[in-house]
Amino acid sequence: MTIARRDFLKVVGGASFAGSLGGIALPAAAAGASVPNFGFSDDSVPMNAANICPIPLSVSEAEAKYARELDLNLSPATRSRIEALKEDARTRIARLLGTTADELAIVRNTSEANNVIVQGMPLEAGDEIVLWDQNHPSNSVAWDVRAARSGCSVRRFSVPTGSGSVDEVVGLFLASVTDRTRVLSFTHISNITGFRTPVAEICTAIRQKKNDIHIHVDGAQSWGAVAFDLGKVDCDSFSGSAHKWFMGPREVGLLFVRERNIGRIWPIVVSVPWGADANAAPKGARKFDALGQRDDAAIASLGVAAALHENLTPAGVQKQSAEIADRLREGLLDAGLPFVSSVNPQFTSSVIILKAARENAIQLVTEILKASGVITAAVGGFRMSPHVYNTADHVDRIVAAAGKSRALFETL
Repeated sequence: MTIARRDFLKVVGGASFAGSLGGIALPAAAAGASVPNFGFSDDSVPMNAANICPIPLSVSEAEAKYARELDLNLSPATRSRIEALKEDARTRIARLLGTTADELAIVRNTSEANNVIVQGMPLEAGDEIVLWDQNHPSNSVAWDVRAARSGCSVRRFSVPTGSGSVDEVVGLFLASVTDRTRVLSFTHISNITGFRTPVAEICTAIRQKKNDIHIHVDGAQSWGAVAFDLGKVDCDSFSGSAHKWFMGPREVGLLFVRERNIGRIWPIVVSVPWGADANAAPKGARKFDALGQRDDAAIASLGVAAALHENLTPAGVQKQSAEIADRLREGLLDAGLPFVSSVNPQFTSSVIILKAARENAIQLVTEILKASGVITAAVGGFRMSPHVYNTADHVDRIVAAAGKSRALFETL
């Protein structure tokens, strides 16, 4: 879908990404907050947050410091002090997400968080699982594997990228649910089109139609990018990865399970710090992150990443990320390049994808890095996912480079 630049600007002027969150209240940004420092060079600029973000220097330095302290002194006192920082991180993140620490598990990544729900749900033969067809494999193929074991059925539905209204999208989600549906699992923002679902409205509408459905939201492309209040979005579980938009340590992730569901979902790993018998589970959602020995230094540094988001505020991060994404979208539209992603501000995100065949997209990644010094990805076409560390100069360089390589894009 493409529209003229002047028409796009009129639409953005009426409803930008930052201001079209469907009733999710955004707190004010912290006065004087600035983007943290990163270590990447100007000829290797990351614009691939949908896959992985650079770690802010303060976070990587904290992780290195904690690792060094452990290596120098593995006494119980040192280990306990650093392990305790996991609870500090849990509390900080809970506050940022509008929930409680007891409803959060600190796992390894979104895939593991999704699979806790997939493998832990109490499902029986004949139960129906409904999936958006743009889900990540860990929230798609994983359900097929579970269904094969349990005799459940899996059904997928589509949402056109060119959808024109929130009501239209919500209607498609509602139509996907039947009397047999036990689980609805979907991605908040698609990694393959960048389409941003109206998650709050979807959850509200599904609850009104059938209240006993478990609604799971994959937040891999929204945690750390979008101001998300779990107190106002009536999902049952939510997942995310710190190494993406949250700009945190690698191999650290998040699983939210609403209190009413914790007892009925089985953990997929049982290890320390469970007690001596099956009834001695850690408190709340902590039973899902009892995974045995972890990288304690990485988990401890998660609290430093959370502090950065507290300083910037989720609203401030979202505003900065959206503004740079809007500039990129505008430049690409002005260049007449073909979009996979929606340009309707009700559904846009900071994941922007242009139409290109797979082999051409791979070539574009190489050519555009050489011409602009910006790192992109070949996912769903040619994908760019800018974040707060990207600048107007980075955007202008990549738009110019994409224009010079326009022969590799699909024709309009």
